[in-house]
Amino acid sequence: MHLDPVMLVITIVLFCTVLIAYVSVRLKQPIVVAYILSGIVLGPSGLAIIEDHDVVTRIGEIGVIMLLFFVGMEVSIPRLLQRWKIAFVGTNIQIAISVAACVGLALLFDMSWQEGVLFGFIISLSSTAVVLKMLKDSGELELPMGQNALGVLLVQDMAIIPMMVMLSVLGGVHATAADISKQVVGGIAVLVFVTWLMRSKRFHIPSSLIGDTDQRMMLGLLLCLGSASLTGWLGLSPGLGAFLAGVLLASSDKAEWVHEHLGPVHIIFMALFFMSVGMLVDIDYLLAHFDMVIGVTLLVFLFNAGTNVFVMRALGEDWETSLLTAGLLSQIGEFSFLLAAVGLHMALIDESLHSLTVLVIALTLILSPMWHALIKRFARRQGVRV
Repeated sequence: MHLDPVMLVITIVLFCTVLIAYVSVRLKQPIVVAYILSGIVLGPSGLAIIEDHDVVTRIGEIGVIMLLFFVGMEVSIPRLLQRWKIAFVGTNIQIAISVAACVGLALLFDMSWQEGVLFGFIISLSSTAVVLKMLKDSGELELPMGQNALGVLLVQDMAIIPMMVMLSVLGGVHATAADISKQVVGGIAVLVFVTWLMRSKRFHIPSSLIGDTDQRMMLGLLLCLGSASLTGWLGLSPGLGAFLAGVLLASSDKAEWVHEHLGPVHIIFMALFFMSVGMLVDIDYLLAHFDMVIGVTLLVFLFNAGTNVFVMRALGEDWETSLLTAGLLSQIGEFSFLLAAVGLHMALIDESLHSLTVLVIALTLILSPMWHALIKRFARRQGVRV
């Protein structure tokens, strides 16, 4: 019996991941960091064990969708809408400030204003996967900062659609009437669905539909991926559909089995997502442009933190909530990889700027837990209760 090379690769991946995770936990670092470091070690810049990065990325995207599905099961729509000013008004102000600042910098450095708009969109999006993972691990999702961050993240996820449309226009590609119509219909359907959830009580799911363990797992995956596929087809964020499916399931009387049967599957997909992020890190480019990369990364952290503190305070939040929410939302999100790829495809940026952008995004994701810890320490020294 010969050794299957795929099995050998899987074994090496699991060994490296477990080893790095053990060291990370011993150093009191979040498990997310371990997964990203595993991707760096196993990817093109490291041992090159995993060669097909696109496959890992596509599988990992399911992890983000499942994360939003599980988060939806723990969210109360009425409570979330109580902070609508932070979610809707605050997010739009934050995006506008980011775009204005980047356009100004672009013109200052003799770049086009279109590039400024692109980079403004890129830095304005925070990481749904990283932030929600940190909140769930720390048990802070129900705190005011957790609810604020969740509302902002959901609106940012929805904002990716008009951002893509605008970039298409800037790149000379116009959306068809059919695409715009689907997005409008999808948006109206989501609003109707949310309104129904707010008015309805707990509803009953027939026990015959739940069935045994296998049937429960298949039904859970169908709800999660089916709703994500539907909103994706409507031109909206697939993660939004998964989130709403989680909220719907949480409103039923048969939700307790989902965590038990889909939890392990969710962990595997999430690990693959963060590993795919680590695989994007180009160590050679980092070493060749170390000062610039670190400088831009630090600038992004400071700018995003400052912008979010300003927005939160302007909308009436106290210093504690403003600082901690800003610390959570300071990194650049996973959807920004998509925006950077679109910018490269439409010739808004060149290969060098794309490499720098991808590296900075990945580094903000890797350093995000440590940055949030620094924000907490800063808050304590300033006498803010944490």
